[in-house]
Amino acid sequence: MEKHCPSCQKAFACTKVCWCSAFPPILPLEENGSCLCPACLAQKIKEHIAIKMQALDPDSIRQIQQLGKPSSLIEGIDYTINDQGFFVFSAWYLLRQGKCCGNGCTNCPYQNLKKV
Repeated sequence: MEKHCPSCQKAFACTKVCWCSAFPPILPLEENGSCLCPACLAQKIKEHIAIKMQALDPDSIRQIQQLGKPSSLIEGIDYTINDQGFFVFSAWYLLRQGKCCGNGCTNCPYQNLKKV
């Protein structure tokens, strides 16, 4: 079924197995809200993640970790690609892993938590 994004007005497809299920389920559902297109949903989720990551406390860390590892990675949310073409995992993604892997990841939130 074709839908139109209420944010940008672009048309996008909605199916029984929706592409949006790959995104982390962290946004509150809006009553009578319409679906956003992939780009607008990704932007809204990035903004929500940025707010969550600013105020990390033990309770918010547990909530993030309880989401578990993502079933698929989303560029801009779980990782970026640096100038050398390497994947750089986000602090959000690394928190969802549940613990520090000890590899000295660039965005390791666990190293930053130890410094506080």
